[in-house]
Amino acid sequence: MIFSFIQMLRKWLYNTKLRHKIMYTYLLLIMLPLGFYQFIASEKMSDIIINHVTYSAKQGFDQTYSFLNYRVQRIAETTNILVSNSAISDILMDNNVTSDINRELQEYANLKKLLRSMQDSLDISRVILYVPSAFIFANESENFLSLNETKDSPCFDRLNDLHAKYLWCSAPELGGKATRDNSSLYVVRSILDPNNYAIPIGQLRVDVQAETIRSMLSKANVVRNSTTFLVDQNQQIILSSDPSVTTLVNLPDTWDDAVSTTWQTNNNYYLFRQLPSNWGMVTVIPLHEVVQQSHQLRNDLLVILLIVTVIAYLLAYLFSFSVTRRVTQLTSRLRDVQNGNLIALAQTQGRDEIGELIQTYNYMIEQISSMNKEHYRLGQEVKNAELKALQSQINPHFLYNTLDLINWMADSGLNTDIKKVVKALARFYKVSLSSGKDIITLREELQHVSFYVQIQNIRFENKIDFQIDVPEELLNHPIPKITLQPLVENAILHGILGRTQREGSISIRAYLEDHTMHLLIKDDGVGMNPNLIEDMMAGISRSRIGGSSFGVKNVGERIRHYFGDPAKLIYRSVPGVGTEVEITFPFTDEEE
Repeated sequence: MIFSFIQMLRKWLYNTKLRHKIMYTYLLLIMLPLGFYQFIASEKMSDIIINHVTYSAKQGFDQTYSFLNYRVQRIAETTNILVSNSAISDILMDNNVTSDINRELQEYANLKKLLRSMQDSLDISRVILYVPSAFIFANESENFLSLNETKDSPCFDRLNDLHAKYLWCSAPELGGKATRDNSSLYVVRSILDPNNYAIPIGQLRVDVQAETIRSMLSKANVVRNSTTFLVDQNQQIILSSDPSVTTLVNLPDTWDDAVSTTWQTNNNYYLFRQLPSNWGMVTVIPLHEVVQQSHQLRNDLLVILLIVTVIAYLLAYLFSFSVTRRVTQLTSRLRDVQNGNLIALAQTQGRDEIGELIQTYNYMIEQISSMNKEHYRLGQEVKNAELKALQSQINPHFLYNTLDLINWMADSGLNTDIKKVVKALARFYKVSLSSGKDIITLREELQHVSFYVQIQNIRFENKIDFQIDVPEELLNHPIPKITLQPLVENAILHGILGRTQREGSISIRAYLEDHTMHLLIKDDGVGMNPNLIEDMMAGISRSRIGGSSFGVKNVGERIRHYFGDPAKLIYRSVPGVGTEVEITFPFTDEEE
């Protein structure tokens, strides 16, 4: 196997062009080391960048968590001032307060002043005290609400069930009118009876602006397009650093059992830590953002590699050009051949550029010399062969169009017409072949044209009126095969089909005058200008429709070949009136 590979490599090296050898060698020596270095460097740098990004994300997450945890505890502990204030518990437990309205209003003013003193613009936006409904200010709404509103509240129910010191709640958990308000988060505490801590005599609620917490969460997003959430114990989002994100996915089943953890899915990297409020802080980092910098580095290295490749290619090209400069010198010698200096060069060994060019040059000189010697003889044979090939030529477009017509008629169910077309086509090609004969009678040639027009009439809906006026005594006159069909074809395509109605008439007439046969093919088509007639006689076709311009030239050459120089083919045409073609040749009997 190795030996075969070495043989193939050696053969390839021996047969490859010298310039290519040099260029490939330069490119391989430069690009292979650079490509290997780029691959190793990009992998190493990608690992470094990913580790750096994840480390920065964890640092930012921990710092945000510490600051958020401090603020959460600070807000909660602020409520200790109110809960431990004996004035509040004394008022709530004194049943005589509600009997004296003046005293009740005085206590209301004192409590309101105390509650409002706890409100600041930094953390706490509002403090609400839930008092028994017996107080006239129980529905004051700004700082006081009725204790009855805490009933059926999931937040206060959970506070009582857990016997927690305080509890953070979202608007849906709080219930009541707060359900529709997502601008705040809430800390709730129970005010207990000093004589029996199992009995709450009131409830305290502290409102915290959600935007304040959101601004703290956004500081954890050190990676672009990452998002940080506050989630409750049911994996529901309480607050998001991005207000447009409302759902959290791909959380593991055991996340709520962990105080701090990280995990990864196919698309995201997660950081989680538990807050004292029984909530959790989660940062979701898109993995594509983590690897984006490494991809950017890889792309930059690829661009550099591409630039180096282009430079290396140019250098290899310039160097190989200088090495193969002798080829240019040899090319200049080839130009001398145009001036008739057929001098062979000394034969050299090898199959590289120079050796192959010299071998090709010497072969060309030998061939040109041989062709000059046999030019006259070969020219005559080529002329005869060309005329014979042109005579046997059958228009492939006509055959294709006829077969396409038969296919269409078959799809349309026109079985009777198909039989007519196939029969006419068979007779047409039977006369075209004529058992290999080059000369047929005028009768057979007219039948050949009739079959052609019959097929074209079926194709163009019988819009061609075809008339033949040939005396009986002339029908057996010999004529070169396929003489009339190209002329009739051009009469149809260049003449009749050029009219607006795409209909007209064609007539063929023959007469004998001064021992000369005259054949006239006349149509009433659109006619032709002199330039078109000149092109047609020269075998050039510029018609968009097609036609047998080459066949017209063929007809003129063949009648002159068989009947000599007296034979002529003449076109006469008047634009808008019609065209007449006249063929004249000496009258001969069948034996001649």
